[in-house]
Amino acid sequence: MKTTRIREKIKKYLNDRPRNTAEILEHINSSMRHGTTSQQLGNVLSKDKDIVKVGYIKRSGILSGGYDICEWATRDWVSENCPQWVEGNPIIMSPDGSFITQIEDES
Repeated sequence: MKTTRIREKIKKYLNDRPRNTAEILEHINSSMRHGTTSQQLGNVLSKDKDIVKVGYIKRSGILSGGYDICEWATRDWVSENCPQWVEGNPIIMSPDGSFITQIEDES
């Protein structure tokens, strides 16, 4: 039951734009009484068919150096805002705030 509530809360949070894993974890832990762990959150995000990974952002840590964090969006958001998106390709935000997709060359 807890996982179902987490799934619904994530989907509602991702309705307006893609978010990274750290933002989602912060939102869940600040808005739910018992929150979740990063391990459980990762499982929910990767296994839910309505949520897709749309890219990565770079994070830099003092001790650990740099690392990537996944960006997530709902399938509904992607189909409305980036209809030409192909699963597996990242969605990139341009400086003017519009979203573009990276199309692979067929050469």
